[in-house]
Amino acid sequence: MRRVLSPLLILCAASVGGAAELTLTVVDEDGASNWARFEVRGPDGRMYQPENALRDRTARNQAAGEPWYIGSFVGKGPQKLEVPAGEYRVVVQRGPEHRRFDEKIRVGAAAVEKEIRLERWIDMNELGFYSGDFQIHRPMHEAEPLMLADDLNFGVVVTVAGTRDDWKNRAWPKNPLERIDEEHLYTVVNAESQRGGGAWLLHMLRDRVQVNFPGLWSPSSVDLIAETQGQRYVPTGFPWVDAEKPFNPELPVAMAMATPDSIGLLHEHFLEYGVLDHEAGGRPRDLKRFPGREGFADASMEILYRFWNLGFEVPASASSASGAMPNPVGYNRIYVEVPERFDVEPFYRNLRQGRSFVTNGPMLFFNVQAQPNHRIGVSLDVRSREPLTKVELIANGVVVESFAAPPGKTRFETEVSLREGLYTWVAARAYSESEWTIRMAHTQPVWMFGHWPARDDAQFFVDWIDELIADSRADSARFASDAERAVALENYEKARAFYLGLQ
Repeated sequence: MRRVLSPLLILCAASVGGAAELTLTVVDEDGASNWARFEVRGPDGRMYQPENALRDRTARNQAAGEPWYIGSFVGKGPQKLEVPAGEYRVVVQRGPEHRRFDEKIRVGAAAVEKEIRLERWIDMNELGFYSGDFQIHRPMHEAEPLMLADDLNFGVVVTVAGTRDDWKNRAWPKNPLERIDEEHLYTVVNAESQRGGGAWLLHMLRDRVQVNFPGLWSPSSVDLIAETQGQRYVPTGFPWVDAEKPFNPELPVAMAMATPDSIGLLHEHFLEYGVLDHEAGGRPRDLKRFPGREGFADASMEILYRFWNLGFEVPASASSASGAMPNPVGYNRIYVEVPERFDVEPFYRNLRQGRSFVTNGPMLFFNVQAQPNHRIGVSLDVRSREPLTKVELIANGVVVESFAAPPGKTRFETEVSLREGLYTWVAARAYSESEWTIRMAHTQPVWMFGHWPARDDAQFFVDWIDELIADSRADSARFASDAERAVALENYEKARAFYLGLQ
């Protein structure tokens, strides 16, 4: 049963008359104190925090699962809480590379002290991979402890969004980067535009870009992206444009006319304790084909697959929107293989080259090599903290191999041979157990010299744009003037002609 906690209940839970003291301390394998994220759940459903604890005070709970994130807090060193006598479920985490502590602790009249040792089950930095979250809506001064608590290597802190501008009445910063240490850094010159045509994340801006307008549909997404890309010194440089979700209404138009650099596959609707299985202001999916939260995930993936089928070499990305959505920093993350010194430029460059995977659970290693006799060899190595449920090999959006993991299995390895020439791309995805949400990982596509009839994929986007055209003509309130409507319709017609040319 879902328990919905009111903000007042959560805030008041830290102060309890006549309470006993519970102290929690997190250490690593060597006994050194570490940042971590804590949940202290009382027997009555209330959650407890130390006084003045570092918590997410802007995200709201969503009716999509358990509300435990809202009452969680981040800390380092002894965390002292006043709680009434009783049994508490204590959950402590430090990102997906560490074991999750989840135990019940009984507190009586006497103080209780508990040292919690969080051990790594995998070290992705040692393997050459660095994690990133493409959307963080927390205050800049909180970025360092939040990233260290969930062991996130790279964070994109959004400082301009809607009417909020953290640089208002200040010069645009010349230094976009804050380095915590050699393995952790974040950027601060990032914006989000969320309007009728969809949500767009603008990373590493060289100068201001207006993202807040009186109308929702004008200027168009194409104009916004083109203005952002106009700041670049080279075509593949910064700023970087991320389409926050695959179902952004104007995404097919943007792909045809001002292609973004990445598309969010694991986006803010995938929550630690639930899934928002609706498209909000995006293009709604066919609920008969894609029911429930599994259908929601499949529909998101299908859109990206269709773009890949048409030859768009745009990588999948991941973001958690902590501070706007009830997610920890780095819950949905992208792991990029960076063979040189870890920094912002090589992180994005290797992402653009497809050396990455997105995940909120399993770690997915994927390799493709040519074999004799016109074959393609595919090797998969999936490792997970939680038991795996299934692993799938995808080629041009079709499941070509599916493997059901035996109960309790946390690692799966296999090699598959495909006949050359059948497909233009191949990728892999894996799922792990969760009682609350969808935990999955997905690789980038590896491109192959094959043939795929993409007529249906092109027609899918023609139909999508036809809906945009019809809605733009029928909705008298969508645009402030006939001139604005004419500009939008011209963009839609150009994009429509582009996809017709691919058939």
